[in-house]
Amino acid sequence: MKPGFLERITIRFPGTQPEFTDRVGSLLAGLGRMTSRRLDLTASDERFYPRLEIDFQSELSDVAADFHLAGGEIVSIKIENTTGVEKRNPLPYRPLTAGAVADRLATAGWRIVNADHIGFNLPWFGPGIHPRILELRGKLATGCLYHRYPTGEPWDFILPGDEDEIAGRKPVDYLKIRQPKFELVSFGGASTPLIQIDVGVDRRFEKLTQLFPEALVDRALEKTWIYLDSPFPVDVCLVIGGYSEGDWGDYFSGHRL
Repeated sequence: MKPGFLERITIRFPGTQPEFTDRVGSLLAGLGRMTSRRLDLTASDERFYPRLEIDFQSELSDVAADFHLAGGEIVSIKIENTTGVEKRNPLPYRPLTAGAVADRLATAGWRIVNADHIGFNLPWFGPGIHPRILELRGKLATGCLYHRYPTGEPWDFILPGDEDEIAGRKPVDYLKIRQPKFELVSFGGASTPLIQIDVGVDRRFEKLTQLFPEALVDRALEKTWIYLDSPFPVDVCLVIGGYSEGDWGDYFSGHRL
């Protein structure tokens, strides 16, 4: 792998709040392999990069994302509000503990079966996209399948792909299932940064709104946003959709940077 090739992305939480991080880790454990409170998410193809993981016991004090490049370089971005603006989320929701979410899913007999994507939202109230995300575009684009969102919103996505696709030695097959993806969002809805974990369950979407009336519901995308009761200065959202055997990677065709 050449320098600049994006091998792995890690979302990391400080290991100072084990009651929260252990619960979240248990809730998501079926999505990959858990080793020493570090969850390696299972990719839809073992040849795909970057690999995604969540570290629930980081020795560092910040909630952050680390982008691991070939050759040992790590580009880190703290998940924080750098704007100086304070803005409350105007949307109606009530946070739930990770334990309550797990209990309701278990009582209903539902399982989390796949991870479509994980990522972060950085508050940004100016024109364009967040400067740190713009820096990441320049740093990462040649070493991964980095895509702009097709309809123009400031929602960047890194699709998993194999080495030949990333290097341009063969075309990207957008009809393949590519999970989990990674999303980078410039977010103007509130000043609290956000970690999102987008998963599917083995039931239809319509039932989710009944099981989690405290959540925000996006009926257009058939997603239920469950805000977890987070002890960190970031929101943590479990975004649940119904199960689908397919993928939506073909939506990004023609929009690689």
